[in-house]
Amino acid sequence: MGKRSKSGASRRQQKRAAETYKELEEVQIEQSDQQRVQSKADEELFVLDTNRNETAASLKAAARAKNNKKKGEDGSKKRKYEPSEKDMRQIKKVLEVHGQKGAIDLAEKGQAKLQQKRIVKRMAGMAKAGKPTFDLWDEAPAPAAAGKRTKMVAVPVGKPAMGGTNPVALVPKETPLPASSIDSAFDAPAQPAPKLSNKQLKARRHAQANAKPQLAVEIAHPGQSYHPDREQHQDAIGEALSIEIRRNEAEEYKSKPISDGMSSFTKEFIVGSDSEEESSDEEEEEEEVSAGAVSMQLIKKKGKLTRAQRNKQKRAKAEETALKERKLRKQFMHQINEAHIHNKAVKKAEKEQAERQLELTKLRNEKRAQPLGKDVWGTVSQKDPIRAPSLPVALTEELGGGNGGLRTVTPKGSLVTDRLESMVSRNMIQKKKGDGRRIVQGKRRPKVRGAQGTEYLLV
Repeated sequence: MGKRSKSGASRRQQKRAAETYKELEEVQIEQSDQQRVQSKADEELFVLDTNRNETAASLKAAARAKNNKKKGEDGSKKRKYEPSEKDMRQIKKVLEVHGQKGAIDLAEKGQAKLQQKRIVKRMAGMAKAGKPTFDLWDEAPAPAAAGKRTKMVAVPVGKPAMGGTNPVALVPKETPLPASSIDSAFDAPAQPAPKLSNKQLKARRHAQANAKPQLAVEIAHPGQSYHPDREQHQDAIGEALSIEIRRNEAEEYKSKPISDGMSSFTKEFIVGSDSEEESSDEEEEEEEVSAGAVSMQLIKKKGKLTRAQRNKQKRAKAEETALKERKLRKQFMHQINEAHIHNKAVKKAEKEQAERQLELTKLRNEKRAQPLGKDVWGTVSQKDPIRAPSLPVALTEELGGGNGGLRTVTPKGSLVTDRLESMVSRNMIQKKKGDGRRIVQGKRRPKVRGAQGTEYLLV
């Protein structure tokens, strides 16, 4: 690049000097104006206008009054809008259809609807302009001290979003934080609900529609009271006795051996085996002799049949075939004649089948309508009589001697056992199996295809 010329530098200096002089002149003029106003008294600055002069507002009002006074040739006021012929035809049509009163009502409704549209449009414009909205009954925040800036803090409000963050609002630091906001700030982020497929939703709706009713708390038997009626108490003892009898039968069946040894018939057969062996030897010898005699007989070989014999056989077979056909035809005709009997039997069988199906459907509906959690003790004793708990009912001598006092009654049953059995019967929980784990002695052999259940080889 070449060197700058001295003429250009001098021109820039002159330009800067001119701008500086202009700014200084403007500042001096502004200061002089302020001093001129500040030095004057209030009486000189503010003067009352005692002589009325025409202003812009008064001139505008006078022009409006002049326009109102103008009249046409016929003496009527000049209208801003003159309806056309088409408008007049429509007005006449509305008056003919609705009448004068109906036309006035329609006009008022249209005017109210137009006014509502204007209000909605005005509200939308205010919302778009960003005008603040506030609660009329909300308490205003305390005014900050003069000369001090209020420090704002972020407070989590509302429910957290799917990302785990809460919406935040800015409030003054002096304002106490709401307890709900403080608690929600430390809550774990809400997990999104799992999205279910249409098949799962359909299965859930089907399960809810076909769900059996449930009985959370079953009413106790009247005989289980601390001061029961005599007959009801005997009924409760009978139910408890049936559970215990069922348990004893199951224990006896479990402890009973598979077999009681050899039967008397087997013992007699073993004891009398010697004599039977001798008799069997004699029978075998007799059979051998008879078999030898039969084997000595000569079997005559069949010779060739003559033509007459073959014709005779053909005629016999034809007669036999014709006889069979006549017999089948006769049976068929007999069946046709007995069609009403078979029809009656079929109808009777269909009727019995329909009645049986109706009875089965009725029993199935009754079983389905029976709520879960009812007759818990009887159900448990039928499924597992050995581990079924006893029915909590007091004996006659345990009722306090008939005095009916609560202090003398021996407590029966357990609330935990009652709730546990009720939840099991309602399919809410499952009992742990008491069989224990299977213990097999022996070494494990390698995997063999198709040998499930035989993984261990006893040694």
